[in-house]
Amino acid sequence: MAYSTSTIAQGCFGKVYKEKYNDNWAAIKKVPHNLISKKDLERECEVYNKAKHPNIVKLLGNINLRDGKWIIPLEFIFGEDLETTIFKTSKSKIQLTPSIRGTIIIGMCEGLLHLHSKDVVHQDLKPENIMVEHNTNRAVIIDLGLAKFFRYGLNSAVDMGNEAYAAPEVLERGVQRDQRSDVWAMGKIIAELCARIRLYTPTVCPAKIKETLLDQPYCHAVCRMVEPDPTLRASMGGVISEIRKAGSACIVPSAPVQKDHLKPPAPQINRTEEINKHQALVPAGRTELTQDFMKMKLYQEAAKDLPCNLPPTGRVVIRHFEEKNGEVGTWEQKEVVTRDGKIVEFNDIKFNK
Repeated sequence: MAYSTSTIAQGCFGKVYKEKYNDNWAAIKKVPHNLISKKDLERECEVYNKAKHPNIVKLLGNINLRDGKWIIPLEFIFGEDLETTIFKTSKSKIQLTPSIRGTIIIGMCEGLLHLHSKDVVHQDLKPENIMVEHNTNRAVIIDLGLAKFFRYGLNSAVDMGNEAYAAPEVLERGVQRDQRSDVWAMGKIIAELCARIRLYTPTVCPAKIKETLLDQPYCHAVCRMVEPDPTLRASMGGVISEIRKAGSACIVPSAPVQKDHLKPPAPQINRTEEINKHQALVPAGRTELTQDFMKMKLYQEAAKDLPCNLPPTGRVVIRHFEEKNGEVGTWEQKEVVTRDGKIVEFNDIKFNK
């Protein structure tokens, strides 16, 4: 049973509440049944079921009709929307370092790439519809209510997306939104995230991006994403490698690493108390041994399965997910932060289907 606690969002079709669902927090979307047709509801369900990915919000259960409203249970993201992260710094809990920015950009681009691989057009990409999870900085694309399937030029939903993130062909010629207009919107979002300024939509073009981002690592990719001519505009599949490379350059420092750096510390032994070969060596102090042992175990756990050496100072983030039968089975992220040759933070996160 769900217990309503607070309204967390409101749109033209209904409200979203933070509630308990199956003993876990969920974002419960409630839509008056007269505002959405059964066909549109079935389409929205199909989008959620086909678009299962760590960077896309999940549908938690069946959609039911209760008290004249459709009840849609969605994954609750413990974080903030990207609008807050970029433009409301006093309220944001995310310190937008180049490393964290890279994690967010790669995540939301991976999510959009997956949507497009399933022939889904989001149609309403904007900072408010991208959540950033606190602690992990996982970017999650939300609000698939206006998303549509786009096969052979056929739409499955009306065009009601935000004009502030509408591509030139949509604004000027009223062309239907498709995957290319999604890419344009994502390019604008990335540029605003990097520059932390609101870009005036009609001025967004490669020249404006170069002027705004200068030599930032995402500049070239974003220029290709906001190309005014949709026939020349890059697809997500066409820019994802460049996005991953630019993001990884921020996440993994390029400073040379010595082989012997960050070796596990050897326990200090009081050799004066060594009696014979068959007796254990006694440490100089239990506290000292315990600390060294914990450091050694931490290093071994943190460095396990990493494809690179740990840098003296920096942050390494490794992500991996397995897909089976078109669905994501597991998603893992390992994060190691070092400073002056010491591990100061280590996170190992795993999501199972």
